[in-house]
Amino acid sequence: MDKEVVKKNSAGSLATINLRGDAGKGAEEIKSDDVSTPILKILHQLSPECNERDPKYVDGAKPGMIYAAGFTQLIDGNAGLEVIIAHSQTRYPEWQERGDSASAPVGTHLEIPADAVEEKNGRYRLPNGNYVEKTAYFYVLALVEGEPRPAVIAMRSSNLTPARELNNLIKNLRFSDADGSFNPAAYSAVYNLKTVGKTAGSKSWHVYKPSRVRNLDVSNKKDADLYEVAQQLQKTVSKGAAKPKYDAPKTTGDIV
Repeated sequence: MDKEVVKKNSAGSLATINLRGDAGKGAEEIKSDDVSTPILKILHQLSPECNERDPKYVDGAKPGMIYAAGFTQLIDGNAGLEVIIAHSQTRYPEWQERGDSASAPVGTHLEIPADAVEEKNGRYRLPNGNYVEKTAYFYVLALVEGEPRPAVIAMRSSNLTPARELNNLIKNLRFSDADGSFNPAAYSAVYNLKTVGKTAGSKSWHVYKPSRVRNLDVSNKKDADLYEVAQQLQKTVSKGAAKPKYDAPKTTGDIV
């Protein structure tokens, strides 16, 4: 859309509306803790977005695609999604069982609770009947059609291995300067997240396949801008102001 729109006023003369000049007006008092950060997820056979009879159905959605309701856009899992990792963290969200599940965890633990009993795939049962599940969260700038969009990628269960692979890529990233080699900020590179299919008996699902695309060149203005936006997102996450928009696990037997 053009940044300026010419429109006739009541007197018949032309008035110029400058859309860019009005950018941000009306939203000045919306703070970071007043909004949620969309969670990017892999779609599966049973995802409501893939079910034409479900109210959450998304036209064209197929298993293996990457999607976030806040983006209203489907990402081809074969091509993958390019992201800049602003912050990586591991947490243990506490969930109620299916049937009582809230849209967000009832609590989040930094470590496995001492009274939790391990079940499988990073899931631990609590005495109150709830369970905690090891989850790797990646706060990212998703590069969608060239535009950086803040999002969260939550990896659990069979996606814990891809999470470790992505963390290894981040930790093994090396830059050099006059003082030698060093591990730069996580947001110094662009990564790609494809999806690949997995099967076990009659079950099938998809997991992420991470790879590094390139390092950011901060001498280039566009890359420098991306670096600074990611840097600010990292600061926001560190302060606890970034809130994921949670989707509760569908069943207690989820593979992903």
